Amino acid sequence: MSMFSILNEIANNSRARTTAVVTASIGIACSIYILVGLTGYLSFGDKVSSNIVSDYTPSVASTIGRAAIVVLVMFSYPLQVHPCRASVDAVLKWRPGSFNKPKPPPSPSPPRDTPLLASPATVPGAKRSNPEMSETRFAAITTGVIILSYIVAMTVSSLAKVLAYVGSTGSTSISFILPGLFYYKISSPDSVHHQKLLKEDDDEDELSDVGEDDEGEGFLGKIKVSRWKRGLLRKAALALAIYGLVVMVVCLFTNVFIGAVH
Repeated sequence: MSMFSILNEIANNSRARTTAVVTASIGIACSIYILVGLTGYLSFGDKVSSNIVSDYTPSVASTIGRAAIVVLVMFSYPLQVHPCRASVDAVLKWRPGSFNKPKPPPSPSPPRDTPLLASPATVPGAKRSNPEMSETRFAAITTGVIILSYIVAMTVSSLAKVLAYVGSTGSTSISFILPGLFYYKISSPDSVHHQKLLKEDDDEDELSDVGEDDEGEGFLGKIKVSRWKRGLLRKAALALAIYGLVVMVVCLFTNVFIGAVH
């Protein structure tokens, strides 16, 4: 959800720099999760609860941990409402057959130094695709999201159940299913976004082929290798989506049937 904002804020948003930022952030988060999980099991063994902070006796350290959770929830909730409101608005605007309507040819890709979240007025040749959300619609959707989330918060008493169902559905969709399906769709040769997706790779190939125009066989060989690599990535993306779907079904089955027993 935050990838476009991250790309917009990085001064050097090249592929190598973006990969380094993503790898570092995921590595730090994974290290913290592993550290907390190991210390929790070392402290309480198999009797650790879903909320490890509640297992510790009241002290200065546990109070700081509880206060950190309060700050986390307080500031993360608006960040989660923002994409939720945009998604609900897009779903409400969708009509059957809207994807079959003829669309104008895609505009050329802007240069990499153009902000991804820039308004159409600041981008040369850009057109406003969708009208902005009205204040009434904005308030109605936001109120609905807040009321529904409040009802869920007041009804569900176990944090473990919430995390279990959110992890088995939302996390698998965001991490495995949707990325695989998106890449499989836009990497299709029949997709209008195919050329945009491969534009950067083609530019890098052209730069690497400078001075090698006379070696025709080498150039054709690179084209074959590139096509083979893209086809392999497309199959891997589909396999990733199928794997995520299997994980979702297994996790939901575990939460509904096995979790209900306990």
